[in-house]
Amino acid sequence: MKMIIPDKSLLNKTGEVDYFDWNYKFPIKHIQLYRFRRILEMMGKDHYPTLLEAGTGSGIFLPELSQHCDKLYACDIHSNFDHMHELLKTYNVKDYSLSTQSIEKTTYPDKSFDAVIAVSVLEFVKDIPAAIKELKRIMKPDGVFITICPMKSRFLDFFVSLYSSKKPEEEFGESRTFVGSVLEQNFTVVKKGYMVPLIGRLFPVYTHYKLKK
Repeated sequence: MKMIIPDKSLLNKTGEVDYFDWNYKFPIKHIQLYRFRRILEMMGKDHYPTLLEAGTGSGIFLPELSQHCDKLYACDIHSNFDHMHELLKTYNVKDYSLSTQSIEKTTYPDKSFDAVIAVSVLEFVKDIPAAIKELKRIMKPDGVFITICPMKSRFLDFFVSLYSSKKPEEEFGESRTFVGSVLEQNFTVVKKGYMVPLIGRLFPVYTHYKLKK
């Protein structure tokens, strides 16, 4: 699957947990890029009138997402969007909106989005129930929430510790142990998959979801 990955020079670090540079480092880049490929796989050939990337970070995924919607929205808790305007200009993306907002509470009107995308975001959210409530509010009745979340995994913990110099608990807290079950309790699961399909149910690394209200 061909995917737009911007040149590293077009991106800037936007916060403490923005590890955009990992997408360009061997071997962790293969884990990083895997997440984007799974999101695209779940999007399939659908084209969305309105699409929001919640927790956009450096904006690395925005040029690709712009190919799958009419109007692109992105939000994050930071306000470092200057380089993203240049990034989107480079890829001739004109109809877009960037804003500083937490997915726990946004200013978007009710039923705004046909699709909401979140790549490794919910594990950093302090109030996951509030985020889920907000997601359901801003999704259209037939809208989809497509996300991929890390699970508690020794394999993943090794790479997180190696590249971030932090203990996984410092990075994620305990959210990885329950984020999947909370999503499944609050949404209708359309699709679900694991990073390692044959053993992922028992030893998950990443779990990806396509969800409806």
